[in-house]
Order: sequence, then C-alpha cells, then structure tokens
Amino acid sequence: MDPTKVNAALKQMFVQMQTQKQAIDQLMALQKASADAPKWVEQIPGRRVPFNAGIDLAIAASSSSKVEGTYSVTEDGPFVVTGIAMFYQKTSGAYANIWGYASAADARMPAAGMQFGYQGIFDQPHIISGDVTITDRGSDRKWESRDISSALYAPQAGGAYVLPIACLFARNSVIEVGFTPSVATTYSGKVQVILLGYKIVQGSTYQP
Repeated sequence: MDPTKVNAALKQMFVQMQTQKQAIDQLMALQKASADAPKWVEQIPGRRVPFNAGIDLAIAASSSSKVEGTYSVTEDGPFVVTGIAMFYQKTSGAYANIWGYASAADARMPAAGMQFGYQGIFDQPHIISGDVTITDRGSDRKWESRDISSALYAPQAGGAYVLPIACLFARNSVIEVGFTPSVATTYSGKVQVILLGYKIVQGSTYQP
C-alpha cells in the first residue's frame, strides 16, 4: 500500500474526528446552558422593582376606528406584567380631563323612554366602551382569540384585571395594545392603558 495514500487517509480521518469532537462539544455546551437557564420567572437573576408602563391611545371625535399604541421594554431588564388597568379621559367638550373607566359596564343611564340614551345628558360623559387587543410583537403572540370587551376592566373589578399568570416580556420587546370604540363619540378623548407589574433590573444597575 502506498504510504502517501495511507498518511493522507489518516489525516482525513483525524480532521473528521476533530470536526465531530467540536460538534459534540458544542452540543454539550448547549445542553449545559439549557440546564442552567432559569425555568421560572422567580429564578431570573436581578432586582425586582415595581413598575407600571402606560400606553395612551388617542380617540378621535366621531370615529369608531381601531387605534393602536405600543410600549418598548427597556434594556435594563425584562418586564413582568401581572395585571392591566384601563381608563378614559375626554380631551374636548364638557367634562374634559376627567378620568373615568374605559368601559360603559357600570354607567348609570336613564330609561330609554326619557329619550336621552347612551351618551345623553344624564350619562357619565367620561366613559367610553370598546374592544381590546394585546399582542407581544416580539413573538407575534396575541393574548386573545378575538378582540375582547373593555368591560373586563370595569369598576366592579376595581378598574384593573389581574392576570392568571405573570407574563414576561424580554428586553427590547414591544407590547402592542389596540382599542376599537364600540360607539363613535361626539368628542375626542384618550384611553390610557396601564400595564401593572415589575422590572427585573439587570446589568450594571443590578443589585441583588
């Protein structure tokens, strides 16, 4: 057998073995990293700091079109959302700048025979009603199977909805909220969505 060919074959086998070893080492490193990674929100390192993120949605007069707003999570650490509150404020006309709930579920309205109707003179003029969507734009994951009523955030629930589980939004991810008025109002206003929760502060500002 030609020694040159034997040496060449041995070198090729050695290179293949080295390549296989590198692949195995990489797989083992990934497996270790996966085993060491936090499995629960409570295991994520960082200082827990109460934090509420606000998103304002401008509602135009005589419009029932969907409006959307976003909140971008900062780089100092992930944002854990534990609940949501939603309020409404007229920005024009009588009773402007008065905050109320973003739901007509608890509105006191006169009898239909009085011909005042919803949004009439005896209604609570700083209340609106609509459908809500919430999306994690980083994963395109919607929180609902369809738009849900703002009555979920009605006064009977204290104006806030406590989530069944804490939801973590990673650093630099974007939370998007949409609101579609059920009835077009005759005045302009603003829906304020408040995401209730806490930041897990990491990096140079991390203090265990």
